[in-house]
Parts: sequence; structure tokens; C-alpha cells
Amino acid sequence: METSNNSLDRRAFFSLVGTSVGAIILTQCLSGCSAPADTVTPSGSTEGGTNTGGKINLVLNLNESANTKLKQNGGFIYQNGLIIARTKDGGFLAVAQACTHQGTSVQYDATSNRLHCPDHGSNFKNDGSVINGPATSPLKAFKVSFDANTNILKVTE
Repeated sequence: METSNNSLDRRAFFSLVGTSVGAIILTQCLSGCSAPADTVTPSGSTEGGTNTGGKINLVLNLNESANTKLKQNGGFIYQNGLIIARTKDGGFLAVAQACTHQGTSVQYDATSNRLHCPDHGSNFKNDGSVINGPATSPLKAFKVSFDANTNILKVTE
């Protein structure tokens, strides 16, 4: 009767282990390089406003300490997944805070009157449209109204 020896030698075993580990690492690397969702949207929660079916409806009193940066031209705050800024000419804007490239919080640059992503250099106009990439999709923009008599800023969809 003939017996077969189905054992692996040491070299073949480590070759298979190395190939398997390499495949796992490659899968993780490729999934990390996949295109991010271009529809990064703010959370539906609100502070000082209401939440109607996931829609943004913020009411900000600029006299409150958390919002005083908006009293100055060029100031901005982050709230509820939005960046809300006062432009250098005194107007207001509100757009989704997360860059559509990889989700980093954008910043308002008052000197150039634009939104800038500090991670990879994407720039956006005040209406959220892309000036330059790597981002290819605009930031979601929201409606803003300001009552100078009460110092109340409203942000809605």
C-alpha cells in the first residue's frame, strides 16, 4: 500500500502566508483609495432651531458668546455640520463644513473671500462651488437671512 506525504515544506508554507498577508493589505489599501462620497451632508440636528425631517433650520443670536465671531467681517463658526461665515463685505454664508474630497473641515479665508480645505488645498467659492480640486463636487449651500435689529441669523435649507 502506498502512502502519500501531503505536508508542506517550510519555504512553501511561508510563501503562502506571505501571499495571503499581502492580499489582505492590498485589499485594505485599495478600499482606502476608493472615491469618497461626494455628498457629505451636515447632521440633521439643530441647536437654537428646529429639525423638520432632517432639514436644517438654525436660529443664531449673534449676541451669544458662541456666535460672536460672526459679528466681525471674516469671522466664522462651525455648528451642526455647517460652516457659517461673515464675508469681508459683511454678508453671510452657510455651507456644509466637510470638504467633498475627504471630509476635512473647510475654513473661511476672508482675505481671498473663499472657503479653503487645509488638507489637500481644495478651494470653494462662497456659494460652495469648486474653484480648484482635488474636490470635484460643490459644498452644499444653505439659505441665510439676517435681522440687524435683533442680531438674529437664520440658516435654512
